[in-house]
Amino acid sequence: MRIPLRSSHTQTLTFTPLTEFLSKIVENEAVVEWEEKRAMAALRAPSAVVIGVATVFFLLYLLPWQNLPSIQIPSPSPASYTWRHSAYPADNSNKLQREWTFRASDLDLLNANAVPTGMITYRAIRDTGIVFNASGSDVLVILHIQKTGGTSFEKHIVQDLDLEKPCICWKRRKRCKCPRPALSSSVEAKNENVDSWLFSRFSTGWICGLHADWTELTSCVDEELKRAHGSSVKRRYFYVTMIRDPIHRFLSEFRHVQRGATWKASRHICQKQYATADELGSCYSGRSWVGVSLKEFMSCPHNLAFNRQTRMLADLSLIGCYNKSYMPTPERNRIMLASAKRNLEAMAFVGLTEQQKISQYVFEETFKLRFKIPFTQNEDTYSKATLDKATADELNEVRQANSLDLELYQYAEQLLNNRFLELKEHDADFDEHYNFLGEKGYHFSWDDIENED
Repeated sequence: MRIPLRSSHTQTLTFTPLTEFLSKIVENEAVVEWEEKRAMAALRAPSAVVIGVATVFFLLYLLPWQNLPSIQIPSPSPASYTWRHSAYPADNSNKLQREWTFRASDLDLLNANAVPTGMITYRAIRDTGIVFNASGSDVLVILHIQKTGGTSFEKHIVQDLDLEKPCICWKRRKRCKCPRPALSSSVEAKNENVDSWLFSRFSTGWICGLHADWTELTSCVDEELKRAHGSSVKRRYFYVTMIRDPIHRFLSEFRHVQRGATWKASRHICQKQYATADELGSCYSGRSWVGVSLKEFMSCPHNLAFNRQTRMLADLSLIGCYNKSYMPTPERNRIMLASAKRNLEAMAFVGLTEQQKISQYVFEETFKLRFKIPFTQNEDTYSKATLDKATADELNEVRQANSLDLELYQYAEQLLNNRFLELKEHDADFDEHYNFLGEKGYHFSWDDIENED
């Protein structure tokens, strides 16, 4: 192949290997006269093409790709997801169009392995035969959502479980000591802060914050227990919670706030940062919202009672924590609900306040523990009285304001029912167990829930 050089002194170059060809070009540029340099400029364009083609050929066919190390590109953590900004048309140049690049459908794909440190899921218990061991390093972690019967449930845990070494409780202190059965009495007597198998308000107190939610607990429990009892032991955590009908729970919280409750001590920590006053907002001035009407309670957009169960069970780092401007509200709600459902399914135990007997059975079969008493319930409650007094329009507003919780509750009902049927199928003594839960009668009072903190 010959490439002509158009100039006053016509020359020809024989196409040789790439290195020789480039060297000849350099030689020509050193010796030819000014007119020939102009001709060389015409050659530079096609020579660049030749170099490019040769480079592609080398990369595709000569480079030993099979011998190169593979490169693993890690998936970004949920906290790293960011907005993509683009300007609106010129007439709205002062605004920004925010397009969220993360979708709720990606939750399982991007966060399939995002199980909190040491957490044991219900599925792992069933599939691998894991048994809760209070004498070992296992810890029962209670996620307590306001007005769901969490305090009553926790009282059953510390007072009514049939254990080798029951918890020791002091009524005036509202605190119990639940040491591991394997600890000797001498060790227990010397150290009041002994390692406990229970992480709850009655045993450890609110060390992760008042009514700490999923986001707070999962980033705090292991760290706090290591600080208190050392990091030499690898603990396993069994998360449990109670869910309540959203309408009754919301009205129960309304009545509680109406009587003066505030929960101002709640931390609202997400990604190791406190929510700001602007992010949380405020519904009232003064020390409390005592005497608030249902209409006033419903009209505050900052009211944390709305969809409380969904928010407290979701991983808030997925939605920018408490920064509501982080993404559009529909996306925020969709991701939050999907996260709450997934976390609920992973928890070792989920009970429903409206289904005490089934909840008790599922707990006992899951943890291979027995309560000394059966759970029964009384349907007459303060929230029911408020429900009866509310107008149709008010109830419709309550439902709309808690739409996420309503969907989550339906999911929890199905989840509990599926677990009940699964456990029942593998329980050879089901009839005897289910029909004789507990040894002596106990009257579960809904009014106890209404008066809980």
